[in-house]
This record gives sequence, C-alpha cells and structure tokens, in this order.
Amino acid sequence: MKLLGLIVVEDGARSSVSGGRVHRHALARVANRPIVEHVLDALEHADVDEVLVASPTALADDIRDCLGARDRHEGPPIRYLDREAPLEITDALRMAAPIVGDAPCLVHLGTGVLDEPLAPFVDRLWDAPDVALLVHQTPGTHEHLSTATQEMLHLAALSADHALGMAGVWLFGSGALPLAAAAPWSVRGDVDLTMLGEGIAGAGGNFQVRLVDSWRQYRGDPLDLLELNRIVLDRLDAGLRRPSNNGNRIEGRVWIHEDASVHASVIVGPTVIGPGARITDSYIGPYTSIGERARVEGAEVERSIISPGASVMHVGGRLVASVVGRDARVFRDFSLPRALRLRVGDGTEVALC
Repeated sequence: MKLLGLIVVEDGARSSVSGGRVHRHALARVANRPIVEHVLDALEHADVDEVLVASPTALADDIRDCLGARDRHEGPPIRYLDREAPLEITDALRMAAPIVGDAPCLVHLGTGVLDEPLAPFVDRLWDAPDVALLVHQTPGTHEHLSTATQEMLHLAALSADHALGMAGVWLFGSGALPLAAAAPWSVRGDVDLTMLGEGIAGAGGNFQVRLVDSWRQYRGDPLDLLELNRIVLDRLDAGLRRPSNNGNRIEGRVWIHEDASVHASVIVGPTVIGPGARITDSYIGPYTSIGERARVEGAEVERSIISPGASVMHVGGRLVASVVGRDARVFRDFSLPRALRLRVGDGTEVALC
C-alpha cells in the first residue's frame, strides 16, 4: 500500500489573515529556499509515494510556482488542493480525505520543520493502526497543551519537568485520516486534542503519542525564522563546493553558488551563499544565509538571514541574529552631522547595542 504525504499551508483567520491579505509564512526563505520546499524535502526523504498540497486560494499560484519545478524531476507526484482562506488543518483533512481513502498518510504543516528526520517515525507507522501525534517540549505558553489533553494522552510519563506542545506533524495509519477528518479538531481556531481523541475513539480508533526533539514553526517572529534557518543549515552536506582561493579562508560546511563572488573574506559554516551574491572583505559566520544578488562588503555577519537583493555595507560592528529583508540596505553613513538615520516599517524591531 502506498504512503501519501499532505502538506497543509495553514492560514487561520486569527493569526495569518489581516486586512484581507493572507500572510506568506510558508514561502519565507531559510537557507535560501522557502520553508514549504524544505517540508517537501522531508516528505521525499520519508519515501512518500504521492504528495498533496492544501493551501488558501490566494496563495495557490505561488505555492505551485514554488514546488512546480520539483514536479518535473524525480520524486513523488504532487497534487494541489485549494480553498478560500481561512484554511485550517480540519479543512485540509476534509479536502484530502476522498483522495487518501484507506492509505496511510503523513500530514505536515507547511510553515515549520522538525529537527530530526521523519523516516524513523514512518517506519513504525506501518504497525500503527490509527493516529500518531508528535509532541515536543516548548517554552511558548501559547503552544502548551491543556491539562485535560495531557491527562488524556498520558503525557506526564513523557516529560514531567517541561511543558509540551503539539508539533505540526501527524501520522495516520490505514483508514485513519477520514476518521480524523470527520472528528472536531478545533474550537475558535485552537486545536483541541480532547475533542479529536473522543471522535476517533468513538469510531473505534486510538492515539499513539511520540516525543520529538524539536519542532519550530514560523508565524511571523524573526527568531523562529532564524531557528528554522539553523535547523536546515545543520543538514548541509559535508562535501560542498568552495570557491577558488581569492584571498578567502573557508571553514566547515559552506555552499557557495557558482555565480556568487567571494573575495578576501572569512566564511565559517554552516553557511549558504546564493547566486549573484557578492561578498568582499567580510566575515560570514555560522548559521548565515546570504540570498540571491545580496551584497556584503566590509562587514561581519553571523547567525543571520540576508534576503535576496539586500546589502550590508561597512556597518562598523558585527551583525548577529538579524533578518535583513528583500532589497533592504544596511550601511554606515559617514556624512556630517553624525546621527542615526532609520527608516523602520511597521512591526520592525531595531536593537542598537
């Protein structure tokens, strides 16, 4: 029996839709690629036979453009499903249920990744007749499972000292996904596992709970984006392309696109540098992604994301744990009178240290 994968680009009304505009969290880039593309990688490595992608209509074309090129290469075929926002996990399951039928299915949110491979969980799925939920230790109070849910799932035995939250990955055994699709999952947008558990138990099914090391999801917080970037960069292959010397010192796992230019710089991996990027007289530290056509000159950057077309020029200090947006400019102005001159958009955070 084949194994299906379902990617859910979930954009609930409370957190992801504002002013009629659907947020594009699944398309945010880490390690120079959209998060949803890394999710597809994870499903492919878990040997799924077909992938379904459920997304809001407003994002459907962008999701197809993002993943479409993968359709034309070796790998599982992709089928796209869409509906008007808000799209929540329950909506996606109901859309996918007639296609999945009795097949086992691996469901994965399109806005986050696990800090471990899926294959070991999938290997055990063939022996699990019902639903496997993945939980993780989380400091975020908004992610904590309710006391009733933890008692129902007997989670005290898993972690007595740390609060647990639900990861955005679910495994459904043969015939289990249609049962879950018919069960009530949420109240006012909040997933309620107690309700889901009662629904599946009423249909003769049961839960299994498995603890994972780490799950991180991007909902608009740059710190989550940086952590996702770290998780993905930790998976870089050791045997990666390095440029000719050009006065550079390259250490660790570094991937530099053949169309990028790196001169007189120190690059410490894991790091990726995209096509057309220009790095001169700079230090690029670990866990940094330099996007397409980005420029870094006379600067030090570490644990950061420099988006496509952005530039960081002679800033006079080390840029750490920062996200520089697409086509943004960060530079030091030597004109007089000396002053801080900022153009900061809504919701942006600037820390002057």
